[in-house]
Amino acid sequence: MIIFFGNRIDLVLWLAIALVLVSVLYGLTLLVLSRFEPREHRVRPGHAINSDSGKTVVFVVPCLNEDRVLEASLDRLTSLTYPRTHILVIDDGSDDGTADIVRSHPDPRVHLFQRVLPEARQGKGEALNAAIRHLVAGELIAGLPQSEVIVCVMDADGRLDPHTLGDVMPLFSDEQLGAVQIGVRINNRQQNLLARMQDIEFVLFTHVFQRGRRHLGSVGLGGNGQFVRLSALTGLGPSPWSRSLTEDLDLGVRLHIDEWDIEFCSTSSVHQQGLVDVKRWIKQRTRWFQGHLQSWNLVPWVLRDLAGTRRADILYHLTSPFLLLVTSFLSAAFAFWVLDILIGIVLGEAVVSPWWLSAYLVAFGPAVLFGLVYWSQEKHHGLNPLAAIALIHGYVLYALLWYVAGWKAAYRAVVGQNSWSKTERNVESTNQVDASAEELTGEALSEEVPGSAVGSSAAGTVGHGGSQ
Repeated sequence: MIIFFGNRIDLVLWLAIALVLVSVLYGLTLLVLSRFEPREHRVRPGHAINSDSGKTVVFVVPCLNEDRVLEASLDRLTSLTYPRTHILVIDDGSDDGTADIVRSHPDPRVHLFQRVLPEARQGKGEALNAAIRHLVAGELIAGLPQSEVIVCVMDADGRLDPHTLGDVMPLFSDEQLGAVQIGVRINNRQQNLLARMQDIEFVLFTHVFQRGRRHLGSVGLGGNGQFVRLSALTGLGPSPWSRSLTEDLDLGVRLHIDEWDIEFCSTSSVHQQGLVDVKRWIKQRTRWFQGHLQSWNLVPWVLRDLAGTRRADILYHLTSPFLLLVTSFLSAAFAFWVLDILIGIVLGEAVVSPWWLSAYLVAFGPAVLFGLVYWSQEKHHGLNPLAAIALIHGYVLYALLWYVAGWKAAYRAVVGQNSWSKTERNVESTNQVDASAEELTGEALSEEVPGSAVGSSAAGTVGHGGSQ
C-alpha cells in the first residue's frame, strides 16, 4: 500500500491487474494477427511433393535408446519423394537396439553416426553439434555449398506430413531465410485427456502465437520439425546449439541476433507422441521451463542487436517464465476466492455479484476464442464446437500444471541441478500415426489463399523445446 496524491493505492493489486491485462491483450493481439498473412509474405508454398528447389535436405535424428519408435520413423522419412535427401541418425550412446535398426535399414540414404561415452549423453544440443561437425567434415555433402543444404532436426518419434518438403523447400529461395519451423500435432491425442490437452497446447502455440509472430518478425524454433540452412548454423560457430535444456529456443534467438529470418509454415506438421501420465509430463516440462530460464543470458544481445517489434516480442518471450511464476500467486489467490464462493453457495450464504461474471470472462473468455481455433483444426475429425469449448475450459485447468513444473524448475536452477533427461517413448501404432497424418494432409489442402483471412490449415509451446 502506498500513498499517491493523498490516496491509498494497493500496489500489489494494481500490479496484478496490469499483469493480467498485458497477458490478455498480448494473446488477443496475436490471435488477430494470426488470422491474416503478413503484408510482405514469402512465396506461397505449393503442395507438389516432387517440386525441386535444387537444395539438399539432411534429416538429423538424435537418438538415445529409441528402438521403440525409430524403425517406423526411418520408413516414413525414406518414403518421401523429394529428390535429394539423406537421413543421419545420431546414436548418442544408446544401449538398446537403436544402432542395429539403422545398420539394417535397406535404404542407402540412411546413415549412422555413433557417439560413445564420455562424449555421448551430454544433451541434445551437444549431439546435434557433433553431427553438424561430422556432416561438414565428411563426404555426405562434399562439394555442396552450405547455403544449398537444409538441415532438418527430427525427434525419433517424429512423423512428417507427406507434402512437407513440397511446402517448406520453396521458402528457402529467399536467401535471407535462415530457418523454417512447421506445426506440431500429437498423434495419440485420442488416447487420453492429457494427450488431448498437449495437442491443444501445440495447436495454439503454432497457429496463434507462431503465426502471429510472423507479423512481428520473431518466429521461434521448436525441437521437432526444425529446418535450418547449414550456412546459418555454421555462421554461429562450431557449436551452433547451446548446452541449454531448450537448445531449440536458444538457436532461434541466436539466428535472429545473427540477422537471419525465421518463417513458420502452417500447411505442414510433424506428428509426435504425447505423454499420457502426469508424472512424466511434469518431468518433461520442468526441463523445458528450466531451459527457458537459462535463456535469460541472451537478453543483453537481444537488447543490443535487435530492434522494433522483433526485440520487444523476443524479450517478452524470454521473460515469460518469470511472469508465470509471479502469476502463480495470483492464480492461487483466485482459486481461494472461488473456493470461498463455492463454500458460501453450499452453506447458502453466497451473495450473487457481477464480479463473478467478470472473473469468468477474464479466466475463460480469451480461452474460448482460442478454443475456436482448435475447433477449426479438429472439426474435420468430428469435433463439434460445444465439445471444443468444453475442452478449452479443461485446458485452462491443465495449464495450471505449468506452475508445478515452473517452481520445480526454479528450485533445480537455484540448487544447480542442470542435468538433461530425455523423454521415454511408448511403442506406438503405425496405423494410428499414418491416419493422423492423412487427416491433416486433407486439411492442408483446404487452406485459403494468401491475403485473406486464414482458414483451417494443417499444422498442429514457455520454452516449447519446446515452447511458449
